[in-house]
Amino acid sequence: MKKLKKLLFKIVFFTIFIMLIFRISDIFHSPKDVFPISSMKIYIKASDEVSKNTLQVNWKYVAAIDAIRINKDFSKSNMEESKKIANDFIEINNSTKKFKNSKYQLLSLEEVMNNLSYDDKEKDKVYKFLEFLNDKYLVNVDENKKNFINELTPSAINIYNNYGILPSITIGQAILESNWGKSDLSSDYNNLFGIKSTKSWKGKTVKMKTSENYNDTIIATFRAYASKKDSLDDYAQFLKNNKRYKEHGVFNAVNYITQATSIDKAGYSTKQDENGKNMYADLLTQIIREYNLQLVDSKTQLDFFKN
Repeated sequence: MKKLKKLLFKIVFFTIFIMLIFRISDIFHSPKDVFPISSMKIYIKASDEVSKNTLQVNWKYVAAIDAIRINKDFSKSNMEESKKIANDFIEINNSTKKFKNSKYQLLSLEEVMNNLSYDDKEKDKVYKFLEFLNDKYLVNVDENKKNFINELTPSAINIYNNYGILPSITIGQAILESNWGKSDLSSDYNNLFGIKSTKSWKGKTVKMKTSENYNDTIIATFRAYASKKDSLDDYAQFLKNNKRYKEHGVFNAVNYITQATSIDKAGYSTKQDENGKNMYADLLTQIIREYNLQLVDSKTQLDFFKN
């Protein structure tokens, strides 16, 4: 009898021990502690769809609000609810203060939380989750890439305010054309945007190899600059002074997807894939999404309404 009791005790003890192990594992590996890439893509896509023809919604704000709704169980994130939340950040602007003639205005995160009647505890959860999202990207981003983006951001914002070229587009094109400032054309001659020399160009030039289409190489003459700032300034003037960009609606675009498509159609790059399809807009928008460059657009637009 004693042996049976001892055996039963061991079985019960072992069972409880195993249950505790699994419970601890659940705590440390709970889906509530994980923010999957699939959910990030939902929030980015939902925010971009709502931002089309309005203003750029910050996908991280949408994710932080939704995290409260689903108690951070991101298996429950979906497009329909995400778009509803994204729409909470856009409203018709009935004031005389218009952003680049847009009939819309962006609401701040605090304004949206107030409209949703969030209490202080809920707001605190939102802000804490935003801190968690601070370093979240679709791809791994090293310090060199962060520094490159940060270096160009002030000039990109200035270009947007003066010329209407979105910061995400300026930074994205610089990344794409210069390979993060590491190309020979960029590192040796400060040409961040791959702009070629034309008859009207009076500055220095350099001849270099370049790829125009899938699997081909040519020698072309490019502009050379004394500094990155000169390259940025000339890039803005280049787009403004070439009428084909205006004709293709580049300066009427209010979000990065539309503007990237317009720049591609205007012929900024003739690069095609192996099937002969233009690929520049897709490459540019992919870079913008991967490195959260559209959030620079959103902050710039939101700052306008704060000031």
